[in-house]
Amino acid sequence: MKKALCRLFAVILAVATVFGALTTVSAALPTDSYTYWTNVGNARKAVYSKPMYDVDKMIDVADFGIKRLETITAMCRDDNDNLYILDAASRIVVLDDNYNFVREIGLINGTIDYKNAKGIYYSGGYIYVCNTDGANIYMIDVEGNLFDTITLPESNLIPDDFIFKPTKVTRDANGYMYVVSEGCYYGALLYSPEREFLGFYGANAVNATVASVFTNISNRLFPNAEKHANSIRKLPYPFVDITIDKEGFVYTSNAFTDTSSANRKGQIRKLSPGYGTNILNSKVNFTDEKLPWGVISKQLYKHDICDIEVDDNGFIYALESCNDKVYLYDPDCKLLTVFGGGLGNGGTKGSFANSCAMVIKDSGNEVLIADSRTGFVTIFKINEYGKLVKKADLLTYEGHYKEAKTDWELVLNYDANSQVAYSGIANAYLEEEDYDTALSYAKRGYDKDTYAVAFEYVRSDFISDNFTWIFIVLVVVVLGAIALMFITNKKKIVFIKNQSLNLMLTTIVHPSDNFTDIKEKGLGSIPLCLVLIVLYYVVTVMKTIAGGFLFSNYDPTSFNSIIELIRSVGLVVLWIVSNWLVCTLLGGKGKMKEIMIITCYSLQPLIIEGVISIILSNVLLPTEASFLSILSVIGMIYAGFMLVMGMLKIHDFSVGKFILTTILTIIGIAIIVFLIIMLIILIQQFGAFVLTLWTELTTI
Repeated sequence: MKKALCRLFAVILAVATVFGALTTVSAALPTDSYTYWTNVGNARKAVYSKPMYDVDKMIDVADFGIKRLETITAMCRDDNDNLYILDAASRIVVLDDNYNFVREIGLINGTIDYKNAKGIYYSGGYIYVCNTDGANIYMIDVEGNLFDTITLPESNLIPDDFIFKPTKVTRDANGYMYVVSEGCYYGALLYSPEREFLGFYGANAVNATVASVFTNISNRLFPNAEKHANSIRKLPYPFVDITIDKEGFVYTSNAFTDTSSANRKGQIRKLSPGYGTNILNSKVNFTDEKLPWGVISKQLYKHDICDIEVDDNGFIYALESCNDKVYLYDPDCKLLTVFGGGLGNGGTKGSFANSCAMVIKDSGNEVLIADSRTGFVTIFKINEYGKLVKKADLLTYEGHYKEAKTDWELVLNYDANSQVAYSGIANAYLEEEDYDTALSYAKRGYDKDTYAVAFEYVRSDFISDNFTWIFIVLVVVVLGAIALMFITNKKKIVFIKNQSLNLMLTTIVHPSDNFTDIKEKGLGSIPLCLVLIVLYYVVTVMKTIAGGFLFSNYDPTSFNSIIELIRSVGLVVLWIVSNWLVCTLLGGKGKMKEIMIITCYSLQPLIIEGVISIILSNVLLPTEASFLSILSVIGMIYAGFMLVMGMLKIHDFSVGKFILTTILTIIGIAIIVFLIIMLIILIQQFGAFVLTLWTELTTI
């Protein structure tokens, strides 16, 4: 027992330490490098993380004695790690693997320009230049000589109004070519190795909501000119970038046309070869939680992942063009780090004025970011800590938990904010069958999946070791309860002598009789009502802060007990006041005291349900969550049943009139809330006016 208490104290202390770091750092973000914690509250939490990449150097081609790049639009590498930088002014600057100047390619064949070209790609000894405005793709050799021109083919699969504006191109190991056309909603254009058009590949799906479905049905059933004029066809998001990993999986990034936070998920997809089925988690937001506010335009920016790269180990690198940041994800879509930044300023080393293209080298050990506004290319180089994180994460992803354990422990020594490290160590202890320690690390890292697996083993072992005692206790409790009920009924024993308390507690069993006594005999206790309201509030709060780890999203940094008070007690008070006002106007016979007593006594099922849920949530697994759902539904239904029965008794209403007054009561609650909000706003404005007036008078 003492050992268990010590372990519990250690876990609490560790969690408090981690949350201390979360609270301290999150207010200062964005910083040089950060990441997000998941499963903490209802949203991801941004925290500082030790940088995995450092700025190595910045390249300005003007240092080589040539003209500075005007507007960089894309970059690529060839098989020898030569770097090709595409300039919108019909230029390609070539640097070797040490970033020394090699050559400059100007007009193709000396005469063909490709001004405002937006894509460049190397494969099989040829350079593919996406001549966006020219509606074609030039295949040239490394000297700039034209080999072939790829244009939009004639095909019944292509709509008549389709506009071909190629921006990105890539090829797989079998020679199939994928082309992204600007604004294309049909997916990527797929060409055979012989450059014959085969069709569109991997189009995004349209996520229809219930509201949109009913709206479409309504518009079809009852069409009119106004509806037709105002209707907007919802189209899938077009692609922004496309790349292929060594295993042939196609990765795409989407262009989002709105700023809704609900839609900022699944921006990156991993499509299976041939079928185009997404196998990445579509619920992941691959960028920041909040959109930045434009200082000049005073508008919310979109988050567009303008460039994606995948290294040989499946790590995903995403360059986001609004915040100018690079997001590094592991193959399991876990965010490892975010670096870069600038938000259109780029005033410091490692930040950008307008990031536009990215290239990775040496399997992600170097990340090159181009800035179209400054014409510079910044090289980020992975540091020893970054190598350690990637090594440990890859071992964990491949299932080598024990081998990764030491590395994860080193990661935590460097950075206590590494959530993936806690999860990795938890998995290592789980494999070693040290389930108690696995629980500890999983809880510290908010890894509910690993925690659930370890908890299942711990619970199973506990039941196996103590089955005899558990069975005896259950039998004794059940038989004792039956015997107590039998003896009590036979001998008419009353344990609770206080009439008011006895009435309140027996209301659950005999609601009709007790509510009749409350109306006709004036029974019921206001002090007991206050006790029930307090208990209801306490249970509501405890369900959040003391509920089982697997079923709670408790976040100490954002939890607000005042908000919980408003949601629980405030709603009860509003119901009492609004119902009294409505029913008084419509001839209800219930007094406010009676309404309060009925309402508060009806809270008992919710209080009991809350207490049982707190207990069960600490012993059940996620696969057994249906028990909690059923219990919650039963509690709400029975509480509603008691409230309905009580209101009918005290107001002497028919069912129809009760339904009417209930609807009006809900409307009344909304009106009261609106008036309260307006009053608060008026008080704030009056306070600001008084403060301004006082300032003016004191400065005269």
